[in-house]
Amino acid sequence: MRTVEVTEELQEYLNSLVPPREPVLARMEEEASRENLPIVETHEGALLSLLVKIAGAKRILELGTAIGYSGIWLLRGTSGGSLTTFEVDHKRAERARANFSEAGLGKQASVLEQDAVGGLQKLHDRFDACFIDLLNSFPSEEVTLRVAELCLERLDGGALLMADNALRQGEVLRPKTQQARNVASYNQWVARHPRLESVVIPIRDGLSVARVRD
Repeated sequence: MRTVEVTEELQEYLNSLVPPREPVLARMEEEASRENLPIVETHEGALLSLLVKIAGAKRILELGTAIGYSGIWLLRGTSGGSLTTFEVDHKRAERARANFSEAGLGKQASVLEQDAVGGLQKLHDRFDACFIDLLNSFPSEEVTLRVAELCLERLDGGALLMADNALRQGEVLRPKTQQARNVASYNQWVARHPRLESVVIPIRDGLSVARVRD
């Protein structure tokens, strides 16, 4: 079967099918484009929200807040749920808090200014879904898998474990950079883990979606 190349024009078409975004999201998209900020694209944000809604998730864990764009999409899928999200950059964390407040989600979003490993080791809450947006940022494969295990330990049966950049722009085929090796290791870990059933969706740079077995 022939694979369709997602050109810029086709991506714009896909984005046009997403319902109109609220003003805060539209503004954040413009800022991210102008300032080259790392956020998920519109269609992927809508998918994250839909997956959370389908799973009936209420308590969300996120690694990599940036300016809060994906966090808003995740919270919109919970119908009144909560988000615990980690961000080490103080300026981005402050910006995210302001964006959550503008979206009316200030009381539902807790932005923790800690690194993922240290923060997760201190966190004993349970979650219904986890979104990892830091696969490109970890210093080694060992740290990547340690973080993945810490996330999984906080998820019960039926919960979702999701990760962005699961294709690393195709570098996962022959991983030479540290970022690509991180992603390739994570993908293999998810695919082989006995507690997970998973798939990688080739949307944008790839979204890994796994469900924790009951």
